[in-house]
Amino acid sequence: MTGRLGLLLIVAVLGGGCSGLEEGAGGVVGIEVSVPGPDTVEVGESVQLSARPLDKNGDSVGTPVAWISGDPAASVDGATGVLTGVAPGSARVQATVGTLGSELITFAVVAPADTLLISGDSILTVTIGAATLPALPTVLQSFHPVGPVPNRPVIYAITSPDPAVAPPTVTLASGAVVDTLLTGTDGTATTTLVVAAGAVPPDSVIVELRAQRTRGAGVPGSGQRFIVRFQP
Repeated sequence: MTGRLGLLLIVAVLGGGCSGLEEGAGGVVGIEVSVPGPDTVEVGESVQLSARPLDKNGDSVGTPVAWISGDPAASVDGATGVLTGVAPGSARVQATVGTLGSELITFAVVAPADTLLISGDSILTVTIGAATLPALPTVLQSFHPVGPVPNRPVIYAITSPDPAVAPPTVTLASGAVVDTLLTGTDGTATTTLVVAAGAVPPDSVIVELRAQRTRGAGVPGSGQRFIVRFQP
């Protein structure tokens, strides 16, 4: 379920049928675990897990739940269920009540997207009618550990001239005014502009950049802009 928001419900049950269930501590026979998606967390990010002990009738039982994890990629608070990414890797956690445990819940822990950078000049000048237009490269980087952040989305959006006011004469390479590109192994995403055939481009085009962390927070550096000026 990587990249999908929502709740994953996992229920651990003792026994095979309701009539003959073996009761555990406090009459608990199952644990329903709620995991807010996606099942990926960045180093330093936290996610709140929750669990509901169930009796043989499927009703909630007020028995405390303990959380455990044996993987160094993440830590989990045994009492609250708050999981925090520690290092890139795979982390498995489990809710327990006495000897009863839920299924293992696996999270991918990835390097954090700590900054979005424009690679090279942000203000570019282009001659009208030029056969090729300059690339607009960006780099997504992590500080923990230091290095590029691959396979993550960067959003390019033409904000000026306002595409809602008039049909654009200049688009991104995809033909759209907004495009989402994945960073490569070097953390770089890039596109270029395309002038419609026979059209006269505006004096300038502004392309805004933004990126999000896996759980929705904006990456620092979002909001930066390329300004592409067209001259005779």
